[in-house]
Amino acid sequence: MSLKKQDNYNLEQEFEDSIMSFHYRMVNELRKKSKEFGFSVSQMEVLHFVIEKGKPTMKEVAEHLQIKPPSATAIIETLCKKKLLKREVSKKDKRITRISFTENIWKFLKSFKSKKILILKSIFSKLGDKEKKELIKIIKVLNKK
Repeated sequence: MSLKKQDNYNLEQEFEDSIMSFHYRMVNELRKKSKEFGFSVSQMEVLHFVIEKGKPTMKEVAEHLQIKPPSATAIIETLCKKKLLKREVSKKDKRITRISFTENIWKFLKSFKSKKILILKSIFSKLGDKEKKELIKIIKVLNKK
């Protein structure tokens, strides 16, 4: 392997390792905070999915989480008991159950968002102003579709 190819390979490997390491750190930090609220990461994922998707079916929730429908049902049942989600049986097809959110979800998400921001601020507090500005530029590039 030429020196240039070796350098590119090393850069790509370091890039991949760094991204994965950061990802795991974020997931672990969020997992800790979600537990403080009495929620699992899967439950948080369901809440966000229901808001984004807008009344998904039980099957869609299971597919999104890549789990079997009975496992999705258990997660949704817990969230219904906490009065954050509700089930709606389709009037056209009684076999289809759609999941929607209640008004309680907004208060909960606002509170969780503020905790999430504190986590992110803590993680990024190691950056100086110049690094923060550079990161903002990078994030803007990554957010472009």
